[in-house]
This record gives sequence, structure tokens and C-alpha cells, in this order.
Amino acid sequence: MPDFGILGQPYAVPLHSSIGVNRRREWVILSALMTRPNAFISTNALIDAMWDTDPPRTAREQVMNCLGSIRRAIAASGADDMRLDRVRDGYVFGIDAERIDHVVFSQLYAEAESAKALGRAESSLGLYERALALWRGGVYDGLVVPSLASHAAALEEQRASAAEEYFALSIATGRGSGVIPRLLRHVGEHPLREHGVALLMTALHGEGRTEDAHAVYVRLAHRLGEGLAVGPGREVRQTLDVILNGAVPAPR
Repeated sequence: MPDFGILGQPYAVPLHSSIGVNRRREWVILSALMTRPNAFISTNALIDAMWDTDPPRTAREQVMNCLGSIRRAIAASGADDMRLDRVRDGYVFGIDAERIDHVVFSQLYAEAESAKALGRAESSLGLYERALALWRGGVYDGLVVPSLASHAAALEEQRASAAEEYFALSIATGRGSGVIPRLLRHVGEHPLREHGVALLMTALHGEGRTEDAHAVYVRLAHRLGEGLAVGPGREVRQTLDVILNGAVPAPR
């Protein structure tokens, strides 16, 4: 299990006893460093992470103080495979990147995609499940870091895609009933992701819950019509057609 992470409330096991849990500024800076391990991050980027568009006059000094606290925490941990180096007007957080959860997640996701492309469904399922198990909440949970919002959004999108691939493979290999509770949560969190909705409809229908599957379609149609003045897309409509014809749709 990675001992550094941002897929949920940020954590850093070797540094936790030194930094504690309530020092928000240190955690914002450390989260920015964990987001880009072994890469240069300018001091200005760290200032943006902490204050976004309205830094105080003492911003640079405060960031330097936080970096000093993190450097002392690294020293106190006794780790010789981790460092925080000053490079020009910025810093590099040197660490084995596979100790950080979002790096491991992206690697497992890529491996799962490759296994799926090769037709290795069981291997792909296991890799998706391991990747999804790394998530403990939303990215940077508990911190508001606008300058890192695009990175957080990309990870959240990758998480949603991984979940839907996992659900689709589970249904295709006869495990649809086992993922219905997770699919219900997924669709509740992403009610307008039509691929997830189609998968939930398929899984419910496959378990003989055709009325529930149709109700899922109706809810989506209502949301789209009320909010965007559009109807469900092609995949969801085709899934409904197959269900109404009494067949079990094959997940895409």
C-alpha cells in the first residue's frame, strides 16, 4: 500500500508524526509536491497552491517556512530515499513515485486497459479492482487547492472510467448482481454519465429487475430534459430498446 497519497485526505505516513493533521498550509504544499514527484515546481506555483489569486505580501516567506517544516519532517523520519531539493527558484520532491497512491493508480489503470485490449478479462478485472481500492475519497479531500483543480478533475475522470470498465467486465463475465450496489452508488454520484446508467440498466435487467432498469432510464431522461433540454444518448436508448424487447443487452 502506498504510504503517501492524495486520493482522499492527503497523507504521508513517514512524515505524519512531525507535521500532524491540522497544519493546513504544510499539507497544501506537500500535496502539491506529491502531485508532481521528482519534477520541478516553482515557488510561484506553490504560492498559487496556497492562496490562488490573492497571496499576501509575506507569501514567499510563509511558503519557505512550510517547506522548512517539511524538510525537517523528512529529516526526522530518518528516510534516506526521500529529499526536498532547492532547484533555482523552486523545488523537487525526490521520492520513489510508486510510494504515492495516484501514481500507482494510474499505472494499474494503464495495465488494466492493456489487459482488456488483449482479451484478458480476469486479469483486467483484478487490475481495475486494485486501482479503485486505492481511493479513500475525493482528490485532496478536505483541502481546497484551485490551482490543482485540473489535475484533480483528470484523476476523478480516470477513476469514473475505471469503475465503468470494471462494471462492464463484471457484467460480461456473469458477475452483474455483485456490482449492482456499487453501480447504484456510481450512478448516484455521476447521474449524467450515460455509460454508467446503461450499465446499471443492463445489470438490473439481467437480475430480472426490468422495472427498476426502466425507472433508471426515466430518471435520466427527466434530469436531461429538465437541466439540458436534451434526451438520453444513443447507448442508453439502445439499452432500453433491448430491455423492452426482452433480451439481455451486452455491455460495451
